[in-house]
Amino acid sequence: MKTTTKQTHLYSNTDLRKLLIPIIIEQLLSSLMGTVDTMMVSNVGSAAISAVSLVDSINILVIQALSALAAGGAILCSQYLGSEKRDGAIRSAQQVLFVMTVLSVALSAGCLIFRVPLLRVIFGAVEADVMKNSQVYFLFTLLSFPFIGLYDAGASILRAQNNSSPMVISVISNFMNIGGNAILIFGFHMGVEGAAISTLISRIFCAVVVLWKLRDESKPIFVKQYLSIRPDFGLIKKILFIGIPSGIE
Repeated sequence: MKTTTKQTHLYSNTDLRKLLIPIIIEQLLSSLMGTVDTMMVSNVGSAAISAVSLVDSINILVIQALSALAAGGAILCSQYLGSEKRDGAIRSAQQVLFVMTVLSVALSAGCLIFRVPLLRVIFGAVEADVMKNSQVYFLFTLLSFPFIGLYDAGASILRAQNNSSPMVISVISNFMNIGGNAILIFGFHMGVEGAAISTLISRIFCAVVVLWKLRDESKPIFVKQYLSIRPDFGLIKKILFIGIPSGIE
């Protein structure tokens, strides 16, 4: 006799559809800050517009790479949840946060040290005003890389639990960025620097809120005592193995 087994899934097709649209919107919003900055510095001058546009091309690349790497952690967490291994999912979440913190801080530090030569190599001989504004904008936005990494890690962990709140956080942060730009650019006449500071603050907000939401012990995956997290190289290898190919694609 032919026997059939009923396979159960962690998420239904409806659940996946509910997550898919917020993820798409969230990815668009993550890259929108630079576009908003470009639009709002348009009154400052052409050099400011060019500087923000040029640096934003670097920032978008960083955002996409970190997001892809964090996705590797989300997949691993989902696999453990699907196997009903909550402890494994929590350990994986801790390692995702650890990996993203280390890599994003290292990336930020490297860009900080080589900020000027990096911009000159990538953009070549641009006008002096454009290069000056690029250096200012890049200085503040590269400081946001660790917060982008933490947000991406936390958001991926929340999405692994069928939680779409990262989209709401992204919406709020984008409104914060617009409001901050209006105050710093038009109110305090800070130009490119004001746009960059507003973007930095908005990304700090995203990271803080996501880390706070991860502390909820009633959820399948929660993370507390962040400073006590230590590397588990076995899990880190799995996260990188899944995440790096996604970033290359």
